[in-house]
Amino acid sequence: MRLLFLAAAALMASVVSAAAQRVPVDDTPDPDELRNIFSFQVENDVFNRIGKSDRDYTNGFRFGWLSPALPSLPEGIAALTTIPTFFGESAVSSVTRRVGVSVGQNIYTPQNTDISQPIFNDRPYAAWLYASVALQQTYKRNDATTGRDEPVRQDTLQLDVGVVGPAAGGEFVQNNFHKLIGVNQANGWANQLYNEPTIGLTFERRWRTGHNVLFDSPKLEYDFIPRLGATLGNFETFASAGGILRIGKDLRSDFGPPRARPALPGSEGFVGEDFGWYFFVGLNGEAVARNLVLDGNTAGGDIVSVTHRPFVGEASAGIAFLFRGVRISYTQVLRSPEFFERDRWDQYGSVNVTFRY
Repeated sequence: MRLLFLAAAALMASVVSAAAQRVPVDDTPDPDELRNIFSFQVENDVFNRIGKSDRDYTNGFRFGWLSPALPSLPEGIAALTTIPTFFGESAVSSVTRRVGVSVGQNIYTPQNTDISQPIFNDRPYAAWLYASVALQQTYKRNDATTGRDEPVRQDTLQLDVGVVGPAAGGEFVQNNFHKLIGVNQANGWANQLYNEPTIGLTFERRWRTGHNVLFDSPKLEYDFIPRLGATLGNFETFASAGGILRIGKDLRSDFGPPRARPALPGSEGFVGEDFGWYFFVGLNGEAVARNLVLDGNTAGGDIVSVTHRPFVGEASAGIAFLFRGVRISYTQVLRSPEFFERDRWDQYGSVNVTFRY
C-alpha cells in the first residue's frame, strides 16, 4: 500500500508539473494521420528454432485499434495528459494524439506438459485475458533540413484490465488448437492459477535519436530508439529500459514494430504510403517487483508458484516492411531466465500485420 501511495503521489506531482509548465504546441492533425489503424499479432514458441517446446510464454495474440489523430483537446485535458520531459529536452513544435483499444490473451506453461500432477519446481500453468485502453502522444520538432516536423518522442499511457485463471480460457485455446493440428494436449491445466482479476497502469516513453542518412540513392538511413517504462499493478509491477537500433528506408514512419507484452518498444501507429523497410536489433532490461504468473495468486493458497528473478534481460532482432498503408513485421525474441527454480532461456517469435483504413 505504501508503494501504491508513493507511485500515485509521484504521478500526481508529474501531472501538476505538466499543467504548470506546459508550452502550447500545434495539435492540428496532418491529413496523413486521419485514418484508423488496425493491428493483429501472434506470438508463439513454434517459431523457436532452438529446442522447440511448449513452455514458459508459449502463445499470445492481440487485436488492436488505434484512432485517427484526435482534434485539439481542451486545455485542461491536454495539460492533465501531458507527462513532463525527463532530461531537459528541446521544445517540440507539434503533437499527434491517438486513443487505442486492444484485447489479447497470453498463455504460460511449464516445460513438461505431459503429466497431470502439480510440478513444484517449474512455472505454473496460467493464462491472462485482458483488454487495454491507451492514450498515445507523438511529439514532433521542425527539422530545418527536411522542412517538416519530424517525430522525436512518443509517450504511451495505458490501462490494462483482465483476468488470470480458468476464466482466461488458456486450456480451451491451447488444447483445442493442439487437437486441430494433431499435437499432444497439455495435461496439467487442472493445476493452473485460480481466477483473479487484474488491473495495471503502464507508462512508456520512446525517443527517436541518432538519425542519419548513410546513402541518398538508394536511400539508406539509421536511427536509435531508447525507451523507459514502468508498470504498476497486481499482474506485473516492474521498471524497464532499453532500445532498438534500426537501419533501412523511411524510418520516420513509426517508432518500431509493435509487440504484445512483455515487450521491447513498439508502436501500432505509423504514417506514409511509400515503400519502406528496416532491420532492427534491440536490448531491454527489467527490474521486477511482481509477476503474478510466476509468484502465484495474490491471496496465496494451495497453488503452484515459483520465485521470480528480480532482473530479466531480453534481446530481439527482426525486419519490418511498409507499403501502401500496410506494415508487416517479424521479431525473434530471446529472454533470460525469469525464475530461480529453472535456469533456462525463453525464445519465441512475433508476427504482426497492421493496416491503415
